[in-house]
Amino acid sequence: MQYLRKENLSPDMLLAKAIVGEDGRLLIGAGTRITSTLLKRIVSMGFQGAYVDTPGFEDIVVNDVIPDELRTKAFEALYKSDYPACVSIAKKMVQEMKYKETLKLDLLDIKNDKNYEYRHCVSVAVYCIAIGIGYGMNEEQLENLAVAGLLHDIGKFDVKKRVLNAKHVYNDREMDEMKKHPMYSYEILKDYPFISSVARNSILFHHENLDGSGYYGITEEKLGIFPRIIRVADTYDAFTAQRKYREAYSPAYAMEYLMSNVGTLFDKNIVEIFARQFPIYPNGFTLRLSNGEVAVVVSNDMNSQRPLVRRMDKVNVDLGTDPEYRTVMIEDMM
Repeated sequence: MQYLRKENLSPDMLLAKAIVGEDGRLLIGAGTRITSTLLKRIVSMGFQGAYVDTPGFEDIVVNDVIPDELRTKAFEALYKSDYPACVSIAKKMVQEMKYKETLKLDLLDIKNDKNYEYRHCVSVAVYCIAIGIGYGMNEEQLENLAVAGLLHDIGKFDVKKRVLNAKHVYNDREMDEMKKHPMYSYEILKDYPFISSVARNSILFHHENLDGSGYYGITEEKLGIFPRIIRVADTYDAFTAQRKYREAYSPAYAMEYLMSNVGTLFDKNIVEIFARQFPIYPNGFTLRLSNGEVAVVVSNDMNSQRPLVRRMDKVNVDLGTDPEYRTVMIEDMM
């Protein structure tokens, strides 16, 4: 299997992963052959790309760290504003991830600009749990973190639709409205006794930066570990998702942004933990190399920055050790 951006998809390709809509409904099933009409539909619906099965790359399998069914249930619970169900699902997500022998976040959740807000919350919860496990948190801490990650943006659903659905970078007035969403989230959840104060406060402060330049000006010494984790997870997922006013950035670009802003915006330890669990070049991603070749990532276990790849002629090349590729650079993700 390989992941391709929408502009690199073409008719007759076979979908390897299903594409679902904003309410969790199946839109296009795995195994569907892409036609010209279907490709136009994928593009018009705002999806950023898709996983496809390509001859010679069938052995590249990219699995989610939580079951598809659980991810869909979380998505549906958010869509229905069923917060008791969200808490229960968040705890199940912790159990699914806590006992995995290896926890590597290779799979990119396929979002479009219509279902982004709901699916974003689910992805952030997954990233938060992964970071929390890497941080050595106990089960109660992981559950509170998962709940906070899953519900961190529910206040956005109360932001005026014309702001949330704007097709341009927010102007000052719209940004002032968007900055209220952590407070809206906190207000929505304050009367639910099954959601801890730790989770609620983390949601309230998830847009704060270490240097005090966040939404509400909270500085490092007053900022707990949970909102710092959500800040990293939230930023990464926002960068790698397509929005109405811009295309998605690559995982490599998003990771570089996190790393270049440690100590000012982001906690250095948290970013380092996240970087270990989410490779810069995920398995299945298609890369354009500086020598003109195109290759698909087969394994990033040994070297996330210089992974093992398979060229289009089906020959594997280790970018980290092959002397012929020592000066070959990764130019782009396709």
